[in-house]
Amino acid sequence: MNQSSAAIKEVTVEDPEGLMRKYKQTGDLEIRNQLVMHYIQHVNVAIYSMRSILLSSVPFDDFFNQGVLALMDCIERYDPERGLATFDTYCYTGVRGGILKYLRKQNWLPNRLWEARKQISQGKKKLEQKLMRQPTNQELAEYLAISEEKLSQQMVEISVIDTISFEEMVGQTYENILYHSSNGNNDDVSKNIMVEELRQALAKAIDELPPKQKQIITLHYYEGLNLREIGEVLDLSPQRISQRRKKALDQLHETLEQYR
Repeated sequence: MNQSSAAIKEVTVEDPEGLMRKYKQTGDLEIRNQLVMHYIQHVNVAIYSMRSILLSSVPFDDFFNQGVLALMDCIERYDPERGLATFDTYCYTGVRGGILKYLRKQNWLPNRLWEARKQISQGKKKLEQKLMRQPTNQELAEYLAISEEKLSQQMVEISVIDTISFEEMVGQTYENILYHSSNGNNDDVSKNIMVEELRQALAKAIDELPPKQKQIITLHYYEGLNLREIGEVLDLSPQRISQRRKKALDQLHETLEQYR
């Protein structure tokens, strides 16, 4: 991705929280612009952390611009009086969510891969019912009448779908807790507790994953490595990384479902 916008540097504000309150009181666009420039690096950080799933064919500026729009939206929506989360936490989640929504709108996967994803999923289910166990790649490839090499390639290519779906689910769950519960003075305390419970539950769920799955999740989401890079670190093929990550994400999905 072309990174021309990455050269834009933040303008540090001494009291960003005070400036945020002042903007909420006045609606002064000049103050809002100061806040945008103060928090602008959150956009670069979010894009960097998502580099393994963003399309190399889409210019960096496109993602950057979407991130800035999401940042501006976060500034408009954030209520400093509620004390449910720091703006840094809220805007980081919001910026990632805005970029993901933009990515969803792009023709980011060819129709052939969406169809391949459907066929692979259906094939796995039918073979599991027939064999009473998970099929091997060879068995699945034979069932789908394709080569193992082609199956492996497809599995790596479509793995990004699971990543994006999980990222969106995390963001939506977090936002639902913060801003879509019923109103009331006691609710802010309850939401704070729920947010902390969600963080602890996800941390516990990740910690309880099998060692290799835990390593994969850590390398992918915390280090930003793609499947090939993770495979090089763990000495596993990209398709094996994809399979293990899918199992890990399925378990983490179950944890998130409790908070939706």
